[in-house]
This record gives sequence, C-alpha cells and structure tokens, in this order.
Amino acid sequence: MPATLRDVQALFYDLVTAPEGVAPGLIARGQSGRDLEAVIRGDQRMSAVERLDVYANMYFYRILDVLREEYPRVLALVGDAAFHDLVTDYLLVHRPRNPSLREAGALLPPYLARHALGVARPWLPQLAHLERTHRELFDDADDELLSLDALQSLSPDAFATLAVRLCPTHAVLDSAYSLSGIWTACLSEPVEPEARGELLLVWRANFEVRHRVIDDAGEAAMLSLAAGGATMSELCEAMTARLPIEAGDLAGRAFQILARWVDDGLLMRAADIKTGEST
Repeated sequence: MPATLRDVQALFYDLVTAPEGVAPGLIARGQSGRDLEAVIRGDQRMSAVERLDVYANMYFYRILDVLREEYPRVLALVGDAAFHDLVTDYLLVHRPRNPSLREAGALLPPYLARHALGVARPWLPQLAHLERTHRELFDDADDELLSLDALQSLSPDAFATLAVRLCPTHAVLDSAYSLSGIWTACLSEPVEPEARGELLLVWRANFEVRHRVIDDAGEAAMLSLAAGGATMSELCEAMTARLPIEAGDLAGRAFQILARWVDDGLLMRAADIKTGEST
C-alpha cells in the first residue's frame, strides 16, 4: 500500500474514479479491502471500502449536477436518462485532471461528436460547443473597452488610423446548423435545428453572455481582421473586398458596424497594435 502522501492521493483518485466502484477497483489493482484498511480506517458502521464508496458516489453525482447546469439544452433534448449515461461514458474516457469543477465538462462537446448520441444527431455536439463557449466567456477577464463617445469625437483622419481589436471575451463559431433558432425553444420542447449554416458571434457584455448571427459578409470580414487588431481603414478595406459598396457609402456602413460593436461592448482600445492612435 502507499507510503507517501502522493501515493495516498493517487490511490484515492484511482479508486474514487474506478468505473465499477471501489471494491472492483481494488481487485483490478490486485488488492483487497483489508489492504485499504491500512490507509483508510473502517469501523463497525462502515468498512474502509464503504467509506470510500461514499466519495465515489459523490464524485459522479456532483459532476453530473455540474454538467446538467452547464449543458441545459443538451440535457433537455436528450432527456435525463440519456444524459446520465452520456456523462457516465464521458467520465470513463475523460477522468477529471483539473481540481476545478469548471473544467470537468470542457471536453464533452468533442467527445459527444464521437458518441452515439452525437453521431445520430450531428448538430448536438455543435450545440454543446455553443453552450460551453457561453460558460468559458462568462469566466474570462475584463478589458478596457472603447466608448462610443470616443469614437464619435475623432476627426476623419484620426478615425482612419485608430487601432482597435475585439475584446478577448468573444468567439466566432461556424455552425452547419441554425442553432440560434432553437436556443430558447429547446428548453421547453424537443426541437431540431435546420440544416442551414450560420456564423455566430458570441461575447460577454457586462455579466451576460450573448450571441447573434453574423449574416453580413462585410461584418464577417471585419470580425476576422479585428480579432488580431487593425486600424479602422484596414477594417473598411476588408469590408469593401467582400461587398460592392460605393466609396460614398463606405464610411457610413463601416461606422454603423463599428458603432454596434462598441454598443455591444466588443471593441477595446489597442494603441499598441498597428500604428494608429487610441483615445
């Protein structure tokens, strides 16, 4: 049996996460309940194996509860029993390696793509990915955002050379299905998305994570460039490369998109990017 604290911790982890329970886990290690008594003390009420089984049950059901909260739409669409089995299968393949429960379900979307549930409904892993993205962006750190007043106060030259970038609390997801159409509905009734691709912008504004469909080719081009940092003139050039916009309409259209980004809390000052100046 283990002789150091690290060995005790490794034994505890292996037995608590053993697929068939503590007793079969001991047998698989060539050990018995009597061996476990050398590490975990039993008494007349509960043996060492029974005591550790309490933790083993807590381990699974606590993670199950966390994933129910993190993936409420997947849960609603597959049902409680199927979701229970999904989490069981998932934990057999991906035992938690991070002490934070926040990371327990991080690999569920790609795992679901290989699971029978995801194979039968290929849009399900993409929905799970969108739900996980909401969770991750909610926890990300804040940054100083660009205000609309600052944007409106710029001269034309200053506007053209202003360097900005999208805040890190955003993500752009390319889905093969119309997930936005079922995001709310699937919590109350079993619905399936249309097989129609959509580009989703997901971001956190204050304490709320939102998403919307990007159906403007010009905005999509600007988003791709702004993620790494660009000047306003470069963003306008990216838009005109995708859309046949007259020169007179370019500034107005670009400003509309940028103003929406500012209002959404998507743009941050980036004086260190490119050569533009930020206010």
